Amino acid sequence: MKNKIVICDWGGVIESHTPGEYNTHTAIINIFHRLKSTLSDEQILENYISCDQDEDGKIISEVNQLEEIKLWFYRIKEKININCSFEEFCKIYEEEFQKVNFYKEVVQFIHSLKDKCYIGILSNLGYLDKKRIDYQVDFKKFDYIWLSFELECQKPDYKIYEIVENQCNLNPKYILLIDDTKENIEMAEKRGWNTCQAFGYELDKIKESILDFLQK
Repeated sequence: MKNKIVICDWGGVIESHTPGEYNTHTAIINIFHRLKSTLSDEQILENYISCDQDEDGKIISEVNQLEEIKLWFYRIKEKININCSFEEFCKIYEEEFQKVNFYKEVVQFIHSLKDKCYIGILSNLGYLDKKRIDYQVDFKKFDYIWLSFELECQKPDYKIYEIVENQCNLNPKYILLIDDTKENIEMAEKRGWNTCQAFGYELDKIKESILDFLQK
């Protein structure tokens, strides 16, 4: 009977955030070049990121209602000065982000653990990203999928860690989180989880951490 779970972050651990590769920043810049933005690459990134929160401080990766997602798009449209429909934006968004590199070897290794422990994904991501992450990791092979926009909270908010604990119903000492972000790791450690701070290109480090965890 399985009594442990290995949980992976997505961005940085599975999908590449590495400079020099086709990463999320490259995709964002290319989206707005295709939409004829006249801003510099740096301005595009700065303005795009500034649109993540609405006037009430709600973050787009915690939103799952289409009307609120459209409001996020309208903020972007005004801030970056583009002229397109929401549907056109979504199409180009999907096309460009589909090109982002991801670490297939990490995914294959996590899949290989299925007979040894539970496996899960815990990620901060938006509504428009779900199709892409499913393509990369194949949701049906995982025991648990926790996505911030569906849960309306995100790491490192303690609420999302509580949700994980309640749903997998395991003692925190039997949970291992692989994540590339210091703040996310620190909150997990406060709750008594095992952790490994790593990027997807550090496959040996990820493997060593998981195998050590499973042998305890």
